[in-house]
Amino acid sequence: MTLQHASLFERVLGLVVIALLIAACLLIVSPFVGAILWAAILVVATWPLYARLQRRLGDKRKLAVTLMTAGLALVLIGPIAVLTGSLTEHVGSATHLVQDLASLRLPENPPEWLRKIPLAGGRIETQWHEAAADMQGAVAKVRPYIQTAAAWLLSQGGRLGLALLEFLLAVAISALFYSAGEEMAVWVRRFARRIGGPESLPALEMATQTIRGVFLGVVGTAAIQALLSGFGFWLADVPGVVLLSFFCFFTAMLQMGTGLIWIPVAAWLFYQDQHGWAIFTVAWGMFINLIDNFIKPYLISQGSGLPLALIFLGVIGGMLGWGVIGIFLGPTLLATGFTLLKTWLEQGEPA
Repeated sequence: MTLQHASLFERVLGLVVIALLIAACLLIVSPFVGAILWAAILVVATWPLYARLQRRLGDKRKLAVTLMTAGLALVLIGPIAVLTGSLTEHVGSATHLVQDLASLRLPENPPEWLRKIPLAGGRIETQWHEAAADMQGAVAKVRPYIQTAAAWLLSQGGRLGLALLEFLLAVAISALFYSAGEEMAVWVRRFARRIGGPESLPALEMATQTIRGVFLGVVGTAAIQALLSGFGFWLADVPGVVLLSFFCFFTAMLQMGTGLIWIPVAAWLFYQDQHGWAIFTVAWGMFINLIDNFIKPYLISQGSGLPLALIFLGVIGGMLGWGVIGIFLGPTLLATGFTLLKTWLEQGEPA
């Protein structure tokens, strides 16, 4: 073997060893990728708050890390645990609701306002008369939908359980990221500079701003949905409006929708013979879930400074591709690509 061939063989062997090492490292950390990504998103989004808290505490890093970690655990883990436990009760209530509906007796005629609902009033009146004449038959028609809703609640409970485990790990990793945040930022900048040169640093800064903008957009949208949901519950005179609104905020923030809350509330209202308010709660809840698709991209675009169309594509496409975490990854990746493309095009312009 010539010296040139030996040198080529050593280079190829070195590349193979590096590739195997990278593959082995990825295999080791693959079970924790979701938690690591969530931890990184949470730390990047809340880093200004952490830095302000550390200054207020006289630069006591350990105390600031402890307080931030405890705050994340309180906001993320506590509500998930409570919601996971309460979903079993909701499923049981749905089962009892089907049994109780069979013995329900409706008045012969529906309320006057119900008949005056545009487009749907006539159909509702017809269905009302059929249910008043034959409640058993009406319940038989409704039973599959209630069973579907119960199955949906159980599936959401399973998602909440998995989210609880992932966020437990994410909060623990967040503590490590807070502790070594400055050093990790230096390493990330060095890596970006080696991969893409100095031109990659603006893209890295844009990615950071986008993560914070998405976080504020998600939290802001959830707050709006919670306030609107609470207003609807208040109008319907539902007890525990504040607690229900908080749960709506949390489920909206996790992109599970406020239906986890208003569907059981509507079932309770119907069970309490408040049929009109039950129908209102369903219609109001569907409206609140619908506006999520428009408010969130708008708020994110205001926080990140990116075009609204780009944010809208990133949020919707990311969520369809990767679930909840895709809401952060989609706009961030598009923002990075957009910034790199813009920088590359500007370099080609004559001075």
